[in-house]
Amino acid sequence: MDAKEVQVREKLEFHLKQATELAVQLQAIEQGGKFPHFDDIEIPAHEMGKKLSRAIQGERVRELALKELKGTRCPDCNQLVRIEIEVRNITSMDGPIEQTEPVAKCRRCRRSFFPSAERVGNRYKGINAGS
Repeated sequence: MDAKEVQVREKLEFHLKQATELAVQLQAIEQGGKFPHFDDIEIPAHEMGKKLSRAIQGERVRELALKELKGTRCPDCNQLVRIEIEVRNITSMDGPIEQTEPVAKCRRCRRSFFPSAERVGNRYKGINAGS
């Protein structure tokens, strides 16, 4: 592990601890003065985890899509085409997220394609190619 990774991991741990403390305070406020059943602790905690997961997924996909903005070539005619960013709603295993993805539109061929799908190979081609 390099120094940058260690630094980022430590920062994440610090902020997760802070988020945990805030979530506990919020649960206590929402539950009032009653002594909660464990389900009343576990279920909201799990929902908070899913919310964090969706936020990470959405941000990571957005970050990757923005890296694609420099342009690419059409796989059919090899013309340089501009890349635009489109947003669509998808359902992850943790619930709905907004997915930001780069879409290249070739005017000559009258087709759209997903440059990141072309680069990563077959893993995602089936998911994105027909969208």
